[in-house]
Amino acid sequence: MLKETDKNSVLIVDDESANLMSLTHILSPEYNIYAAKNGQEAIELAKEYLPDVILLDILMPEMDGYEVLSVLKETEETLAIPVIFLTGLTNADAEEKGLGMGAADYITKPCVPAIVKLRIRNQIQTLKRINIIKQQPEPPYDDMSPAEFGGGDGKTPDTAYEISGKSQMMKLARDVNNGTSYSGFYFRIDCDIDLEGMEWTSIGYCVGPYEKHAFQGFFDGGGYAVSNFRIEDQGNRSAGLFGYIEHAVIQNLYVKEFEINGGAVVGGLTGYSETSTISNCYAEGRIESGSANAGGMVGIACNSQVENCASTVMMNVYNGSTAGGLCGLAYNASRFTNCESQGSLRAENMASAGGFAGSVKDCGMENCRAKLSVTCRDCSNVGGFCGSGRNCTFDRCMASGNVRTASDDMSSIAGGFIGFTNSVVTRCIASGDVLMGGEHGVAGGFVGEVSRASIHWCYSCGTVASESCVGGFAGMAHCVEGSTNIENCYTLSEVASYDETTQAGGFIGTTNRGGEGNVVIAACYSFGKLSPNVKGFTSSHSTGSILNCVWRKDKQGINEYATDGLDTQAFSTGQFGDAELFARMSWSIIDEDNIWHYDDGINPKRPHLNGLPVVNPE
Repeated sequence: MLKETDKNSVLIVDDESANLMSLTHILSPEYNIYAAKNGQEAIELAKEYLPDVILLDILMPEMDGYEVLSVLKETEETLAIPVIFLTGLTNADAEEKGLGMGAADYITKPCVPAIVKLRIRNQIQTLKRINIIKQQPEPPYDDMSPAEFGGGDGKTPDTAYEISGKSQMMKLARDVNNGTSYSGFYFRIDCDIDLEGMEWTSIGYCVGPYEKHAFQGFFDGGGYAVSNFRIEDQGNRSAGLFGYIEHAVIQNLYVKEFEINGGAVVGGLTGYSETSTISNCYAEGRIESGSANAGGMVGIACNSQVENCASTVMMNVYNGSTAGGLCGLAYNASRFTNCESQGSLRAENMASAGGFAGSVKDCGMENCRAKLSVTCRDCSNVGGFCGSGRNCTFDRCMASGNVRTASDDMSSIAGGFIGFTNSVVTRCIASGDVLMGGEHGVAGGFVGEVSRASIHWCYSCGTVASESCVGGFAGMAHCVEGSTNIENCYTLSEVASYDETTQAGGFIGTTNRGGEGNVVIAACYSFGKLSPNVKGFTSSHSTGSILNCVWRKDKQGINEYATDGLDTQAFSTGQFGDAELFARMSWSIIDEDNIWHYDDGINPKRPHLNGLPVVNPE
């Protein structure tokens, strides 16, 4: 233990002595250091010394990091201490589990010392701001007193409470933040409300999974606007016009010209939505935050329905988990229908970033569009529509913005529509460019990396460029178990590879079974312009099936063995239908009835991709 009274303190928990020594060496010049080699010792030290921040490993004997975190969050003395997981677990599920349990941040090993210092400093600065806020009995409201609601008794839609000014908005915020949920009560706005000049405190809030004050009523904006609210850093609280809603309905509300700086979970309309419905709403403003989850309209959506909504938000987010043009993180059966995001998203050091949503899990998205550019640095999963999608359904969705991502020290996955997915994707389009910088990564015109997914009737047409693994439609497809299927998809994407050793293909960079699974690519087409070192269809195919696929007749289809016929000895157990026959055809054409015609005498007609743009490959 190294201790100086004028320093903040950090408790490091790791069962490896080398890791403890390394982190102590990095942090001891700036912090008092306490060290523990197991979970029980960590809990005892945390209770005794109350460190300002805890760095916690996950994989430890007897008591793992998740168990330690659970005990800390259930203990009154240690409940508020921010815990940062510092672990070798790099998968998104482990990160989501940790953040969902209340961890303040998540860092993967091997770590960059400067990043670790910044993450710790951010948590300590947040604690200082919270302490300042707690010393103030009420947030500033320009010395305005809250006014009583107008209207009726709020018990039915016809007798709803009426809100006609900012003093009544202030009352609603104060009531909810003091514990009145208004469950079952109805509110409606009867005019535009301008909150200019007020530093807004959100209606409801949550701090992790344990401290929550939710709005649980019905709020009808009546088509009116709430505008010009400004939120400065609210510490670990969720932030937005509403901070936290649960079992609530928000509808017909226009939130515009807002500015949000900071907050743990941030959204223009609401930071956190749990088991709620949001419909016919619009958000327009700016968000700049080092938050864990940020969205233009909703920061986190859990088991919520969002329909007929749109956002136009300029976002600059960093050092967090997820960021999306409309929603940061969506999970647990949330559903988005007929929604649209516009604006711009700049993200740095995030796990997932997307033009519409950062990360989605166990959700559905239908007829949604992302029309904003996504620019990222040191982000793991990036997509024009969604950064990562796990066990979801995407139907008739579109991404038209460009994706630009770069990384010096980490591997990124980027796609014109989605970065990584193991979901069902049908009738979706990506038309923006995907430009990836850095030596490590996977890039695809539609999807970066796909595993155990089913993708049908999808299309990409933007330029894709990378010095790592790259494909016009997909960067990489693999499957440890089960099956990955890509069928009836096509790409007009121009593919440029910066390095001759890159795995680059006109349709897909590479496929790799990686276990007992199977990869099937069937009835897919690659017609884009390709740089000289890009193969016509894929650079390599380790196992599975490529059936009835078409690529440019002037390009090799599948690595060097495909020039004069396929040598199946080069592809493990590969099966290649009549793919090579199709590669030697003249261009196909589309007639006025949207029917593909081939001159092979075998398959003269094939239906065009229903519902997608008719494109003549010539």
